Amino acid sequence: MRGVAGGSPGRVAGGGLPEECRSMRVVAVVGNSRAGGNSRAGGNSRARRVQSMDYTQARTNMVKAQIAPNNVHDPVILDGFMAVERERFVAPGREFLAYSDQAVQQNGNGRRLLKPVQAAWMIQALEVRAGDRVLVAGAGSGYEVALLAAMGVEVWAVEADPALLERGREQARIPPTRWRLGDPLQGWVEESPFDGILFGGAIVALPHQVVSQLGREGRLVAVVGLPGDPVMEALRVRGIAGSDDPDLLFETVAPHLADGGAGRPFRL
Repeated sequence: MRGVAGGSPGRVAGGGLPEECRSMRVVAVVGNSRAGGNSRAGGNSRARRVQSMDYTQARTNMVKAQIAPNNVHDPVILDGFMAVERERFVAPGREFLAYSDQAVQQNGNGRRLLKPVQAAWMIQALEVRAGDRVLVAGAGSGYEVALLAAMGVEVWAVEADPALLERGREQARIPPTRWRLGDPLQGWVEESPFDGILFGGAIVALPHQVVSQLGREGRLVAVVGLPGDPVMEALRVRGIAGSDDPDLLFETVAPHLADGGAGRPFRL
């Protein structure tokens, strides 16, 4: 397992997340439909399911069953998850899976969203508030961008896939958000320093180029691990000086930024 390149693997943060989070799998009830569907029904069944879903109820179920019971109690964060329509950020035809506890596809190239509870834990770990400046690196279709913007945060988003960037710019319409086509592992140095930096997918190691864009008291949160690792680590860096000793927030498995998207892995 790799943390900051050349640094220590980290420590468990005080008041952290429950140990059982590694194996936890909570699936929200989504109206009267079931995410698995019937293979014999094929696309027609899926289309009917998408048309008949009550997304508002599904969103409520997601917050009540997946997020609030799992140590996410900040009402600003919970309100953000209630306000942002996750179905707008998944691949067409996958809307019926938007509120399940799954890393749902964002596009046809393999890129996936973080699970809802993973996104909630990571946003909570950023400890940001309205008016703070946050960089989302590997912003994808913009779900985390929209969540942070709904919390009143100023968001800068970097994405390497032009199609995902255009979709994210369209879907994450809550101002103020700014988008840039570029390598997430380079960040957005011209707009630094940031109060928070969030990676929208797992990465191999925390790049010093991005860590250096934190403000003095800024926080960076990312899932770190190799593609295919059975267990990865969610790490938090507090300020540039904390890059050699990141907090270990929780263990998990998350979709990797190297899987799909720009057609090449992001390398240090």
